[in-house]
Amino acid sequence: MQITQLDTLTYVGPQIFAANMDDLKRLGIGTIIVARPEGETDDQPSISDIRKAANEFGIAVHQIPALPSNITDGDVRAYCAITSGTDHPVFTYCRSGMRATSLWALCAAQHGADPDEILRTAKDANFDLTTLASRFAKDAA
Repeated sequence: MQITQLDTLTYVGPQIFAANMDDLKRLGIGTIIVARPEGETDDQPSISDIRKAANEFGIAVHQIPALPSNITDGDVRAYCAITSGTDHPVFTYCRSGMRATSLWALCAAQHGADPDEILRTAKDANFDLTTLASRFAKDAA
């Protein structure tokens, strides 16, 4: 399982499976956000399978069915609402980790994070978010 830490409470990665819950719990993950629509690919476990496995470890699961090329303002609002005020680590995943990282970045911009720092953090995690840079100023307003 590939997992990348973006900040103190934020981890992102590609698709996970029920067998990964023990690893997530060891990291202190208390919330999982699935940033994929149900059935996006044939090899994707259902949200109910992920939720059932996570519940056994006391991990909450939320779904934001963001589309790869169209992360909406509503998707970002949902992500911010889920992560706002959490005192435990959150793991967000999608097919590759790009949507997960994008949701984090757009939410961080809304909360006043420096756009250059957001881009640097994403780049260090091997995600190029330069196409979102124009949204950072808009989201920060």
